[in-house]
Amino acid sequence: MEIKNIIHYLVDKRVFYDVTEVNPITVGASGARLFSVIDGEQKYVLKHTHESSHQEKRHIHSYQKELLFYELNQRLKLPYVPDMIYSERHSDYGILLVMRYYSPLLHDQWTSEMQKSAVDLCAKFNSIAIEQMGPLGLSFQKTEIDKAFTEKSYQVWKGVLAQHRGCFDEVLFEEIYKNIDIVCPVLNDEPHYVCHGDFHPENLLYDDKNLYICDFQNIDVGKAIGDISFFISRGTGFAIKMDTDALLDYYCEKLSEYKGIPIDRATLIKERCASAVLNIFSFWAYHLKNCSYERVSGQFNEMVKSYQHLKNTV
Repeated sequence: MEIKNIIHYLVDKRVFYDVTEVNPITVGASGARLFSVIDGEQKYVLKHTHESSHQEKRHIHSYQKELLFYELNQRLKLPYVPDMIYSERHSDYGILLVMRYYSPLLHDQWTSEMQKSAVDLCAKFNSIAIEQMGPLGLSFQKTEIDKAFTEKSYQVWKGVLAQHRGCFDEVLFEEIYKNIDIVCPVLNDEPHYVCHGDFHPENLLYDDKNLYICDFQNIDVGKAIGDISFFISRGTGFAIKMDTDALLDYYCEKLSEYKGIPIDRATLIKERCASAVLNIFSFWAYHLKNCSYERVSGQFNEMVKSYQHLKNTV
C-alpha cells in the first residue's frame, strides 16, 4: 500500500504523469526498496528508503550520504552516474530517489572488453579530487580490526571449512586469523582516494553504449585498489572469467593517466592483497555456506595467496 501512496505523491508533485506499471527490483536492492516505474513511454527506477524501518534505520546515514551524492552530482555532472530525476527526504516516506532506468548486466555479458570498461570507469571515479566531495564530509577513517566482528567471521569460516574437511590448509587459515592486522599498515598508509565502497558487477548498469555506477551508500575515502579488488573478487565469485593481472595492469595505467602521476604497480598489488585478505576473511564466508568445493576454493585460495604476498613484502 505504501508504494501506491508514494506513486500518487510523486504524480501530485508532477514527477510522474501517467504511471501504468510498477514492479519491484530485487537484484542490487541491498537494504532499500527498488521499483521499476513505467510512466508514459519512459522507464524509471524509484529507490525508497524508509527511516522508520528498523533495518534501514541502522543504515540511514549511508542513505543520506547517497542522497547528498546524487544531489552533488547535479553540479558535478559525472557522466557515469545515473541521471537523477527527483530526490527528497520526506517526513513520512523517507528518502526518495527517482532515476532514469538502466539495464543490469547479466553475468555472461561481462566480456573482457566490458571488464576493461568497468576498470576504466573505476579509475575515473577513484581519481576524483577528495575536496570535490566536500558536501558529503568524507574523510579517511583508519583501518582497525574489530575483534568481535573478526571472531564472528572466523567462526563462519570454520563452519564453511568443516563442510569440506581435509580439503583446505586450516593451519594456514589459523595463521591468517591470528595475523589479520597485517593489513592495517598497508591500508592506512598514504595516499588515499575517493572510493565507491561497493564496486561490483551488479552495481554497474548499461544503456547499450556506456556503463554507469549505482548505489553510493558506501562512498568513502580509502585505498582505491579496494574497489577493483572487490570487483574481481565478486566477479570471480559469480563465475565470471577474469584475467586478474591484465585488469590490474589496465587499472594502474588508467589511474596514472587520470591522476596525472605515475602509480607504482607493486604498491597497488600490495594494497590489493591487503584489501583482498580483509574483505575475503571478513565477508565471503557468509556467501559460501553449503557451496561447492570449487566455489569455496576460489575465495580461500585468493585469500591465502594474498596473505602470503603480504607476509613476504610487508
